[in-house]
Amino acid sequence: MEKKKTNSSYLYLIIGAIGMLLLVFGLLEYISFVGSTTTPSFLLTFAGFLILVHYIYYLEKKSGISNKVIWIKSGLLALSLLIFTYTFY
Repeated sequence: MEKKKTNSSYLYLIIGAIGMLLLVFGLLEYISFVGSTTTPSFLLTFAGFLILVHYIYYLEKKSGISNKVIWIKSGLLALSLLIFTYTFY
């Protein structure tokens, strides 16, 4: 039996991207509040974020989303983060 591809996976892709952006904004706020990136809590938070990002990309590949869409999403996320950090910091 062949599985039908629905657009719901793209909805989850967008929700996951928004969630990652919110996590990065929280991490940037943490950096601005604490003022130091050498604390162990920052390193643990950053490592947890990296593990989460890799897991989300793994799930996106497993769900059948093409590499082209994943790379476009990654580029848009990186661009929005650069614009945000340049504008507010």
